[in-house]
Amino acid sequence: MTIAPGAGASELKVGVVACGLTKRFGHAVAVRDATFALPSTGVVGLLGPNGAGKTTTIRMIAGVLAPDAGDLFVAGASAMTEPEQVRARVGYLPESAPTYPELTVREYLLFRASLAGLARDAAHRQVDQSMARCDVARFADRLCGLLSKGMQQRVGLAATVLGDPRVVILDEPSVGLDPAQTLAFRELVRELGESRLVLFSSHLLAEVESVCDQLVVIAHGMVVAHEPMERFRARATQGGRYFIESERAFGSAALAAGHIVDPVELRLSDGWTRTEFGAANEDDPRIAVGRLLAEVRIPIRAMGVEGRTLEQVFVTMVQEASR
Repeated sequence: MTIAPGAGASELKVGVVACGLTKRFGHAVAVRDATFALPSTGVVGLLGPNGAGKTTTIRMIAGVLAPDAGDLFVAGASAMTEPEQVRARVGYLPESAPTYPELTVREYLLFRASLAGLARDAAHRQVDQSMARCDVARFADRLCGLLSKGMQQRVGLAATVLGDPRVVILDEPSVGLDPAQTLAFRELVRELGESRLVLFSSHLLAEVESVCDQLVVIAHGMVVAHEPMERFRARATQGGRYFIESERAFGSAALAAGHIVDPVELRLSDGWTRTEFGAANEDDPRIAVGRLLAEVRIPIRAMGVEGRTLEQVFVTMVQEASR
């Protein structure tokens, strides 16, 4: 997507717009000429190795750091000229929820509501709604310091969405959670993404894949990829080998039909045949081969693709960006 300098986020109907975004610390350039447009709703993953500029990008979007160059609009407000408006429209949950152990959950959330500028009646109403949404209402009168790590993260998220921010930033939000807590937290994140933009930063590709609709990859201070999650997954199968397990061999027939290349047939111990092959073009050949086998009445019991892992795809992206 091409973004004209000075174009507002409201004009583009997106949640965050960056054009030529740059941030320096002395002679070091942490973020270099980053350009991207994020939707007003959905969950977008922010992925990058340590030192890639990910945290700096997050802090600029949150209004904590001011960009040195470029344009940045968050929910229609300019980070260059309206930093207070940006901060009012963003909710930010760091890796460890900043709760106060000596306050109860309700006391803490009311305190956070006051910081968000909510009037007394509105604060009580939103705190109740936030506790219900994040499933912490049953702990309303318990001290924050006595809660489990997972429940503290939920309290932190409940505080983050007070004031109904249009953009919610979650930085490594599920670190320290057990598997059950992680699954519940992911479901809550997906639910939040239905009504606002959630920017989800994590080092765990499996976690990003499970909740995100889009992915932004940052390396060496630059955006090296911004694409739908489906496209990122598809990269793993590019150049991979497909396989089909069938009742008998079919390689020569599919090869003659132009569906596959380089078939290798392996007779399995139970008498079935596993055929591994490459694609004759960019299309997934399993659809055409499956139809061919149905026509000649050869039963199939399994098919798949053996490609790269998502971690390998990510590492390749980072390595290519450094060249």
